[in-house]
Amino acid sequence: MGDIRKICTLVVLASAMAVGCSSGDVKQTKQSLRDSAKVKATAYQDVNIYYALPSPLEVAYIVENSGVDYEPEILHKTELGVRYSTTKSSAVNLGIYGADLSYSILFNQQQVALKYLDCIKNLSSGLDVSDKVAVNKLREMEDNIHDKEKLKKIVAQTFFHSDALLKESSRRPTASMIVAGMWVESMYIATRLSGGDPASNPALTRCIVEQGMVFDDLQGMLGAITGSDDVAYIRDKVSVIGRDYADLKASLGGSFVFTGEHLDVDAAVFKRICDDVQAVRTDFTQLF
Repeated sequence: MGDIRKICTLVVLASAMAVGCSSGDVKQTKQSLRDSAKVKATAYQDVNIYYALPSPLEVAYIVENSGVDYEPEILHKTELGVRYSTTKSSAVNLGIYGADLSYSILFNQQQVALKYLDCIKNLSSGLDVSDKVAVNKLREMEDNIHDKEKLKKIVAQTFFHSDALLKESSRRPTASMIVAGMWVESMYIATRLSGGDPASNPALTRCIVEQGMVFDDLQGMLGAITGSDDVAYIRDKVSVIGRDYADLKASLGGSFVFTGEHLDVDAAVFKRICDDVQAVRTDFTQLF
């Protein structure tokens, strides 16, 4: 149970692909959002709940229900997957491809999803994080690529078990870079779909703002890992987003949680978050 090779591939798939949940109450706190996710996940049999990793679940909730169209041009190019050869580049882009897989499945783009599955398999193999369990789950996803409901069940069965295993693993640096890539790409998708304008889609704006709480978890996870130059690099790159969120939090009176329907978001700070997320994502995808 302590071997990360049993779940490192699955954590990105499952974390990024929790497509079975609808958007939470806009007034919920971070913990209540997560509690809600746990309740919904237990609708599937044999699900073990371990939900502490920074995750783009909230992003997936909102994207699925915000009325946006599918925009394939914003996703990472699958043909670049073969160019990632270092642990850092492979791990962070495994996370990115996992988020893109999620987005494709949300919009029922099965053939595109298969291409992302291929990228994930190849990068997992290069990272030596693919064993019999992971291979079987990837194969199960391939076999059920046209059955969205089945995919939801597979996702629920894998993600909510992964956090406990990661905590016991000696390969947390690799896992943390996968999670960072996954979160950045999920944010990139949401911010691109928002157009950088907080008034364009209130549901996405609310989601992006509230991800400031999740960023705190991500930053804490990366900060807890010492002795890894790769993790230090990722931590340094995402820190600019943290500074943006600090400014946004201050402009909102010290909280990322909205207590009413009115969204009074500083447009300049919001745009800066969107721009910096794009810059970080560009850096990650160019780590050849």
